[in-house]
Amino acid sequence: MDIGVETFNTIIEGKEYSCISIGEKGIELPTFMMQGVKSCGYIIRGGVVESWYWDGLTIAQEKRCIYFKKMDLFPLTDIATKKRSKALAIVRDLAKALSLVSTKFLDLSSGIIPIWRIWGLEDGGFLILPQNLADLFSSCANEEVRSFQSTCWVHHDNHKPFSLCDQMTQLLYFACMGFPPFQSPETREDAFRALPVSLYSVLHLPTATSQFIDKTLSLSLTKQRDIGGNKESKDVLSWFIGATEDLQWTLEDRDEATSREDLKLDLGCGPFLEKQKKRADWKIFWRKKGWIVASIAAVVIVVFWISGSAIKASLTPPYTAGMSNVQIIDEYYTGQSELDVQKMEASLSKKAKNPASLEVSNLFVSRQTRQAYEGLNTQVNPNEWIANGKPAIMEGTYLYGVTDVQVEQIGDNTYKATSILYTPYAYIEENGSEEIQPGAGHAFMYHYQQVQKFTLGLSKHGWTEITSITNESILDLGIIEVETYPAPNKVLSGQTAQAQ
Repeated sequence: MDIGVETFNTIIEGKEYSCISIGEKGIELPTFMMQGVKSCGYIIRGGVVESWYWDGLTIAQEKRCIYFKKMDLFPLTDIATKKRSKALAIVRDLAKALSLVSTKFLDLSSGIIPIWRIWGLEDGGFLILPQNLADLFSSCANEEVRSFQSTCWVHHDNHKPFSLCDQMTQLLYFACMGFPPFQSPETREDAFRALPVSLYSVLHLPTATSQFIDKTLSLSLTKQRDIGGNKESKDVLSWFIGATEDLQWTLEDRDEATSREDLKLDLGCGPFLEKQKKRADWKIFWRKKGWIVASIAAVVIVVFWISGSAIKASLTPPYTAGMSNVQIIDEYYTGQSELDVQKMEASLSKKAKNPASLEVSNLFVSRQTRQAYEGLNTQVNPNEWIANGKPAIMEGTYLYGVTDVQVEQIGDNTYKATSILYTPYAYIEENGSEEIQPGAGHAFMYHYQQVQKFTLGLSKHGWTEITSITNESILDLGIIEVETYPAPNKVLSGQTAQAQ
């Protein structure tokens, strides 16, 4: 299980310190996060809350780390492996600890407290890191680690005061099953219907405990409101502490956590996971491809407009709810590379204009029409093309998408995004460019360095959204001559003529 961060001790100037890794030693840290006064974290044990500060940055064991006064720490994720037998006691103690700090410090704007903020103390208690350190970890982590430590714990459509009780229950689920309950895309597509703990045939957990976990994770909003009322989320933790007081925990420690894939072979879990995949695939199909039958530009654009309006008018948060500002901007470009206007505009405010909407819509319609009638996917995502070593592409296809995205904060809620755009179009005409033709078995593509400014803010529903996107500059990086190969069983007349 790659959790993205680790703790170890090191010697600095003759003194032993503890470290928490941020990333590889060569990673570039975002300078805007390293400015100002260090935020305070807390050590909480025995009902006593003590202020804590980290000392500085260093490189140890080939990792870029923060370091601080030596203490014996363990990551909270150990409750699924070598501290699994104590998981219930650890999570209950964590609930008690979190109830002692302020709501402002907890910073539950995303509905959860990121896992990499919480570290256990071997002699009892917890170290809770400040949110800005979690933001630093997030900015340096890859998408898989960032999801595991933060976004996959967000349970959409929860009653906000109940969110910490829900997360504590998710941790018990994690200790039992080896993975977060809502981590799988199939689970999230299936209305956040988690694989029930009670189905795991070899778990041997007392029935009352497994039923508590399953029922709590599927509580209706009405029941959540009955429990949480209008209290602060940390104050509702008293319900969780009381509800788990008499539960029994019989699980043993283990060296490695199970995965969701492992449980497909379990007699109890396998049938549920198979049916869930079918439900999720069906929903994905109808959401993304069900309207391809229309296959004409005007209809698709109208559908996009109606879908976008419905989503923005809905009280349901966009899938980017809970993400950091930088992640939201990254998701915008991911949608552009996937020709997915709906994904690009998921976090746009009603007044925000998407400057790439028309181009992406036209390319999407062209791609889907040819795929429907000819079975050819004409778009090649440049991120995948580069990752695969820039291989030859099929005749009649093109590179389109955004790579090398770098986001820098330049003001309050204002960011500059620099990226490379690959496209089949020449945005900047050069003298004589029309006379240049690619060689046989090649095609011309274009790439540009683009700079865009993003402004973000809070919607009236409480989640972060993009309020404006401005094109600042575009720099021509030149023509790319890409090697091509013939389409199977087809002669593309346009390409043949070009080669001649």
